[in-house]
Amino acid sequence: MNGADVDARGLRCPEPVLRTRKRLAETPGAFTVLVDNPAARDNVRRFAQTSGCSVEVVERDGEFLVSITPGEGAGPVAAEKPCPASAGAACTPAVLLITSDELGTGSHELGATLIKSFLYACAQGDDVPGTVILMNGGVKLATENDETVEHLLALCERGCEVLACGTCLDYFGLADRLRAGRVSNMYEIQSKLVGAPRMLSL
Repeated sequence: MNGADVDARGLRCPEPVLRTRKRLAETPGAFTVLVDNPAARDNVRRFAQTSGCSVEVVERDGEFLVSITPGEGAGPVAAEKPCPASAGAACTPAVLLITSDELGTGSHELGATLIKSFLYACAQGDDVPGTVILMNGGVKLATENDETVEHLLALCERGCEVLACGTCLDYFGLADRLRAGRVSNMYEIQSKLVGAPRMLSL
C-alpha cells in the first residue's frame, strides 16, 4: 500500500497523531495517513473525527490507509466538548490519573481493595470527576476486574469521560478487552493533563 501523504508506519504513540495534526494544520484538502497497527489506526481516526473531518479506512496486508477529508471548520485541535453529564450529576473539571490497579503501597491485597472502594466512592459521590485517565497497570481496572469495571461504567453513566491508554492496553495484551471507557493516545492524554484546572494522580 503505497502513495500515502503521511507515512506513519513503525512510529510509536503519539507520533502518528502528531504527524496527522501537522498535516491537517499545514495543508488544506484531503490527505491519507498510512499506519501499521490497529491502535494507531484508531488514534488517527478518532483525532481526525474530533477535528471535524470525515474518515475512511482501508486495510490491506496488515496495514491501514486512513483517508481524511477536512470538513467546514475543521482544525488541528478539537474543541473541548462539555461534560455529557446526566441530569443531577455534578461533573467537575477535575482529571483523575490512575496508573495502577492498586491504591498505595505495602499490601497488594489491601491496595486492590482500596482502589475498588475509591472508584465506588467516586461513582456514588456528589462530585463526579470530568475525566478518569487509566495508564500502565491502571488499564486493568477497565478490563480484568468486574467490580472496578462496574464502578467505571457507573462513572461513565454520570458523565465522566474514561480514557484508557492504548499503548498500555497493547503492552498487557488487553487491547480487545476494554469494557469501560474508550481507548486513547498519549497526545490526547497529555492535552487533558496539561489543560486540567485540577489533577489528582493515584
